[in-house]
Amino acid sequence: MKIVPFKNGSNFSNNLVLAEKLILLGARPPIVSQLCQLSRQQSIDIFKSLTGCRPKQGMLPHDLQWVIRSTSNNIHASLFLGILDDARRRLSIQYSSAQVLVDVYSIYKNVASKILTEPKKISPAAQQFTLDVNRAWFLISMLVAGNLIFTVCTCCRTRYLSTIHPDATFSQCPICNVWKDRSGRRRWASAKSKKTN
Repeated sequence: MKIVPFKNGSNFSNNLVLAEKLILLGARPPIVSQLCQLSRQQSIDIFKSLTGCRPKQGMLPHDLQWVIRSTSNNIHASLFLGILDDARRRLSIQYSSAQVLVDVYSIYKNVASKILTEPKKISPAAQQFTLDVNRAWFLISMLVAGNLIFTVCTCCRTRYLSTIHPDATFSQCPICNVWKDRSGRRRWASAKSKKTN
């Protein structure tokens, strides 16, 4: 890794540690650069030194409708942002900081690996999470902007995410208001699907 000049040694070293943690969780250099106050090149250099390869090119996650594309997406996003919201309320923390993302995403991975993965998974290292750290970062910005809101299901009391969307189907509970198609995939319940079941 190249030696890069810096102004404040203690802040820079803290940011380097956080940058390493984020990259090991799968964060891409633009996110690391923004959260850790590092230059683009510094983030890329750290990424290459840790992973041994160049970072992936292309746009960062920006799909405003990802949360409502499937019930699985909604459950994972609700779990992650629920942990974040609870931490913010109890500890009076800021939403957008590298340490918060590292801590909350690590908790999410730990919980999700125990309750939201198939029992057939071979090892924790082989697990693929529906919500990666890059999309988690984007979801935080959506929550802060008010594009995502928490709703509590009147039936099962689950707290889930909903969006400002004209179709009420996407504001239903991802646990109660679903049905399974022939292939076993969970689908949002709609007036049409309720009639066929």
